[in-house]
Amino acid sequence: MKDPKNSIMELADLGLLRIEGPDAKKFLQGQLTCNMENISADQAQLGAQCNPQGRIIHFFRLFYDNDHFYLQMQADMVPIALNALKKYAIFYKVTLSNASDSLKVIGYVGDQLQNYLTKIPEKINEIAKSDKLLILKLSDRYQIMGEPAVVISLWDKLIAENPSVSSDIWKQFDFEENIPAIYPETSEKFLPHDLQLQHLNAISFNKGCYTGQEIIARMQYRGKIKNHLWQVSVKTELNPKRGADIYDSTNTAGMLVDYYKTGYNTYVLQIMAAKADGLFLDPDKHYPLTR
Repeated sequence: MKDPKNSIMELADLGLLRIEGPDAKKFLQGQLTCNMENISADQAQLGAQCNPQGRIIHFFRLFYDNDHFYLQMQADMVPIALNALKKYAIFYKVTLSNASDSLKVIGYVGDQLQNYLTKIPEKINEIAKSDKLLILKLSDRYQIMGEPAVVISLWDKLIAENPSVSSDIWKQFDFEENIPAIYPETSEKFLPHDLQLQHLNAISFNKGCYTGQEIIARMQYRGKIKNHLWQVSVKTELNPKRGADIYDSTNTAGMLVDYYKTGYNTYVLQIMAAKADGLFLDPDKHYPLTR
């Protein structure tokens, strides 16, 4: 993949779930793996909602703006997340809604964003407000959100001097930083430790009770953590499928978490497995995975 430095991309596959109301923070504290006490207007946080068995229903990036909490996730996960949270929301004064159309999201990779905005964040996961936009810093990239007309206006300025690239560049960064995504086909298939969420500061082990907390805490303190996230490559005419099994020489050895295409019949995969060596995409062992 070509060098993405000083480039922009559409992030249309990201959606937003909005939570508001006087009980919003209390409600989310009892459902999410992250600690809501750490959330502020200038700090984003990764987290998940799990089922009572401790398996991840949806994984998100949480931020706060204008008295609203937002959970950002894959757009096709928003209806699933809404249904999962609504089961518990009836006991609280909160309103849940799909806000995917209210904020447009684009990405920027590079070190020249200060030439277009009056203020940008300096630390990872820090959010700054500038020119009616929310700017979130993530390693060497920035996520820019705002009302569609305002974002489009910035895009027009950026595109005059910066190339537009595929959103797979954004996923490439996620893979390199071991940040997973949950899709409808993988919802409730993984435990947080399967995807190493503890290393992303996406799980609080001292915030108190939340749905699935007992299972997650037992894994952290008493369990032997077996699985890890790995980035591997494969050349195949098959279409990779998220949630599909990964194989070793004799058995099922893991699961495909996510992927992106890099060329003709070539893919980079994010997999969950105990090891990354000696694995195959298919049970017939025709397509080896390489690191």
